[in-house]
Amino acid sequence: MLSRLQGAVVLSLDAALIEIEVEHKNGFPGFEIVGLPDTAIKESRERISQAIRHSGFDFSFRKILCNLAPADIKKSGTYLDLPLAMGVLTSSGILAEDALTPFLFFGELGFNGAVRPVPGALSIALMARKKGIKKLVLPRGNLPEVQILKEIEYYPVESLLEALSVAKGNETPAPPLPFTREEELFPLDLLEVKGQEQAKRALEIAAAGFHNLLFCGSPGTGKTMLAKRLPTLLSPLSEKEAIAVTRIHSIAPHKGEFAGKLMTRRPFRSPHHTASDVSITGGGSVPKPGEISLAHHGVLFLDELPEFKKSVLEVLREPLESRKITVTRSERAQVFPAHFLLVGAMNPCPCGYLLHPIKGCSCNPEQVRRYYRKISGPILDRIDLQLVVPEVKYTELEKKPEDSATVKERVQKAVEIQHRRFGKIRFNSQMEPGELEKFCVLREGGRKILKQAVEMLGF
Repeated sequence: MLSRLQGAVVLSLDAALIEIEVEHKNGFPGFEIVGLPDTAIKESRERISQAIRHSGFDFSFRKILCNLAPADIKKSGTYLDLPLAMGVLTSSGILAEDALTPFLFFGELGFNGAVRPVPGALSIALMARKKGIKKLVLPRGNLPEVQILKEIEYYPVESLLEALSVAKGNETPAPPLPFTREEELFPLDLLEVKGQEQAKRALEIAAAGFHNLLFCGSPGTGKTMLAKRLPTLLSPLSEKEAIAVTRIHSIAPHKGEFAGKLMTRRPFRSPHHTASDVSITGGGSVPKPGEISLAHHGVLFLDELPEFKKSVLEVLREPLESRKITVTRSERAQVFPAHFLLVGAMNPCPCGYLLHPIKGCSCNPEQVRRYYRKISGPILDRIDLQLVVPEVKYTELEKKPEDSATVKERVQKAVEIQHRRFGKIRFNSQMEPGELEKFCVLREGGRKILKQAVEMLGF
């Protein structure tokens, strides 16, 4: 008997619907999969056969042929283990021919029949919703990630036998969950930073308007301390932003912050200055997201900015402008979102003490010029806020600073004003020229300052 059902694979960031056909044929016993499967899918033959045997079904003396369509797409990963096993059982007559029609299946199988979670479940759920598929059979471990999408009935399973029970109509779908944010408990607080009121004000403005920020100062002035406390000031993710962030982190679970559920906190990425171009932008034969995409709707912190390779800094030009990046490889081209808040920290010279009031600088002018040449003009032009972080005076150490919660209240009020102004979730840093003329009308004093800036700085 020929059985047909639907599965899915994740290709980079997007998911693809796979039509699966399974048929038992006369001939020498075997298990063949056609339709451009990769090694992981070819190896699934052993996982599927053992899972079926350990679930109590006879799997011997049969020739099984499986086809994966469309045949021109290379399928990879372990997403098709569960649907292939369900197709084999249906083709054997264990299930009615039309029992699998309304469902989309995905999941990895263990030898004992257990169904294991796979990366990219949210991408599959979004694709299913777009194509009008209403019933999704998925690993139970992937349920917290996708349950926010309410238009689909989710049937989480832990074993192959449980998936069979779903197909027979013996299980009820998991109830949808409303969007809720976890309580944000940060180990860091602005209260721990003494002095630096101007730098803290810059952090507040950057958090409110999602403006890029650069700190320059001598070692020990608190540049890194300040930058690491920026997440404590940021507004929480909206439901739409949380889905976008979770979708990216779900396909790269080994790169950091993903815990198998919807992410409700803005990401904070801080790659080392030895990072390569590909690790920043994303890449691979099947493109995977890099640091700038993993920082989507969050913060990308580059400490010791001039120590990064010049080529790494230059690849930030386009994403900072367009808020996305296109990674092109021989097999496919993938557009990754990359709307991040860039925060840089740097010393004023190689030794770090060019601006220090007491310690002398040991660098010669040529060394200082070479140091600054590592950061190009176009990159600096995309950083809205640039300021020097001076040494802290002793008198400032005795003052009690504001805590992050107090500053965040002001930031949240500013964010709400921006959302009302634009009619959707947007920040001042995203304003177009027409919006600048509409919302940023200068008074006479402001025009004079702008005129001086243009004449003196050559804007």
